[in-house]
Amino acid sequence: MRGLGAALILVTATHWANSAQAQIDSQGWVMITSTVTHSDPLSMMLDDRMAQDAARARPAGRPRATEPPSPRGTPADARALRYLPSKARRSANLAAFVQKTRAADPAGAADLQQLFAQGDFIERLGALVAPHGLHIDNVADAYAMWWLTAWEAVHGNNDTPDPATLAAVRRQAATAVAATPGIAGASDAKKQELAEALWVQSALIDASIEQAKRDPAQLRAVGNAVRKGAQAMGLDLHRLDLAPGGFVLAHDS
Repeated sequence: MRGLGAALILVTATHWANSAQAQIDSQGWVMITSTVTHSDPLSMMLDDRMAQDAARARPAGRPRATEPPSPRGTPADARALRYLPSKARRSANLAAFVQKTRAADPAGAADLQQLFAQGDFIERLGALVAPHGLHIDNVADAYAMWWLTAWEAVHGNNDTPDPATLAAVRRQAATAVAATPGIAGASDAKKQELAEALWVQSALIDASIEQAKRDPAQLRAVGNAVRKGAQAMGLDLHRLDLAPGGFVLAHDS
């Protein structure tokens, strides 16, 4: 989403695009996959909707529908989505992110460490996303931002969706997260760990796309790295299209 990576680009070294891609392609995903454990709730939600659509279509002889997943039952419980952030946990989370990056990309890790030392990076991201209705202490909002940013990277852009589309994706993410006990029922510490990993990862992806826009080969490389990382979480971004009502299954899925 255009602008999210600006906080990174303005204060990092000139080799940032390459180092960010290395982090996306390797250690940057560790904090996310360790929490989600290859059971991505967004992918599960879409698979469930696809099965329901197919079941409804068979008796009437209709083709499978591809409208966006819609919440059923009670709305997402806001208390399951929000967490009380801790500055101490945030420092530990960011330090762990740097440490996990260092093994694969020492230069990129040094850039991140310098960046994180220049103030509260998560709060800076929070100021960038707040005008879009996103809350930095909401794990579903973090998931929605990562979902959008990753999907856009695979498609070679970082355009900002219109407000209605962004709101639809936010609702989808909230429904999926609220229905996933491993996330919705997690402690504040675990929610903060996951959310902050997603916020940082989204910024890394956005910065990489912004830097690679004039280099088609580099742009494809970034998109491929993001796609592989998402697949490690169980989410195939090529199966999805982005519509006014949010994400839908692609017609050729």
